[in-house]
Amino acid sequence: MTKDENVKTIRFPVKTDLKLMAIANKCGLTKLGFFIYMVDYFYKSKKDPRDLNDELLKNAINKKTDNIIAFIRTQEQELLIPLKKESERMIAGQLQIVDFFNKQIIKHNDEQKAANATQATSVSNIAEYLRKLDVAQYDKKRLKTMFSSILEFYINSREQMGMMTKQVEKDALIQNVRQQVNNL
Repeated sequence: MTKDENVKTIRFPVKTDLKLMAIANKCGLTKLGFFIYMVDYFYKSKKDPRDLNDELLKNAINKKTDNIIAFIRTQEQELLIPLKKESERMIAGQLQIVDFFNKQIIKHNDEQKAANATQATSVSNIAEYLRKLDVAQYDKKRLKTMFSSILEFYINSREQMGMMTKQVEKDALIQNVRQQVNNL
């Protein structure tokens, strides 16, 4: 036979019994089971069941909240503020780099553009000069060829003339040759 452990009894009003039964049913427990859990709860939490405002709970929550706030302040002091300062220093450095870039590199690029434009103009002028020189060389060759042709005509005509050729024919030949040279 097993010995019944439930040897103690508590007497309380019917109204309290109704409340106890309603709460126990809501939690899915018997009145005895609910009573055992209730006693364990107050025993472990060290709360005063008469304290409806639950000052101990408020104090515990306030203490935890104060700990969390202290932790956040510590993190702010140790991490966030130095991180913010370092970020501001880094941003200032970046701004200096951008300022230097704007002053030096862009100025250098503008100078290079001007130098490139000057070089392009110079190369264009040289190309034009070389084209003119090439045309002049072609014209010189053509002129030489034409002059050589006129000279050959003069030489051939002069050889065909003899001692008895009239001065008028000689003058006409000279006039013809001069006219051809002038037409060059």
